[in-house]
Amino acid sequence: MNGVCRDNKPEWQAWNNARHRCLSTNNPFYPKYGGQGITICNEWADDFATFLTDMGKRPSPKHELGRLDSKLGYNPSNCAWMTRQQIMLRQPPRTKPNRPNRPPITYKGVTRSLRDWAKHLGIGETALGHRLSTYGWTLDEALGGQPRSVSRGYPKKHYVEWKGETRHVSEWAEQAGISRCCLLGRIFRLGWTMDRAMTEPKGQYHRKAKPEKSPEDQ
Repeated sequence: MNGVCRDNKPEWQAWNNARHRCLSTNNPFYPKYGGQGITICNEWADDFATFLTDMGKRPSPKHELGRLDSKLGYNPSNCAWMTRQQIMLRQPPRTKPNRPNRPPITYKGVTRSLRDWAKHLGIGETALGHRLSTYGWTLDEALGGQPRSVSRGYPKKHYVEWKGETRHVSEWAEQAGISRCCLLGRIFRLGWTMDRAMTEPKGQYHRKAKPEKSPEDQ
C-alpha cells in the first residue's frame, strides 16, 4: 500500500472491496456482484488514484460507497458516498417466494384450510403442515388429538445411511450408545452430520454456528 492509499485508507478499502466483489471469483460475495453481471469500470479497476479523484474523500465515517442504481456497476456516474440508510432505501424490495396452494382439509365432515385448522387448534400453520407432510401424522393425530406413539413427532419408520450401510435409526443409536430420540434430535433438530451424531459423546449439544451475514451493498 503506497502513501496515497495509506493516507486515504477508508476510501481505499471501499474501492478494494468493490474490485474484489466484481472481479475475484474467490471472493465470497462474487456470486452476488460479479456473478450477477455487476462490473467495475476500467478506469477504476486497477487505479485507486483515479477512483479517489472521481469520488473524493467520504464525507464522514458513516458514509459508504453506494450505487445509485443497484442493477448497474461501479462507475463515476452510478456511485456516490451514502449512509447505510440511504443505501438500504435504494435496495430492491425483497419478494417472498410464492407458496403452493394447499388443498382444503376435510376431517369429520368439517372442511377448512390449513391455516384455519391451525388457528382452530391454536398452533402455527407451519407446525401443522410439517406434522401432516413431513412427519407423517394421520388426520386423527394432527387434528383430532389422538396420542402419538412416537415421541418428538419423528416418522415411525426411519432408516439412515452411514458409511455405505443403511440401518434403522434405532440400530444406529444402539451402536452409538445413545437413545433413538437423542440421535434423531442430533440429526434433525441440531442438523449434525451422521459422523458427528454417531461419534460425539453424549451430552454435547452445541448448536450450529449461525452463518456470517453478507454486508449490505457498499
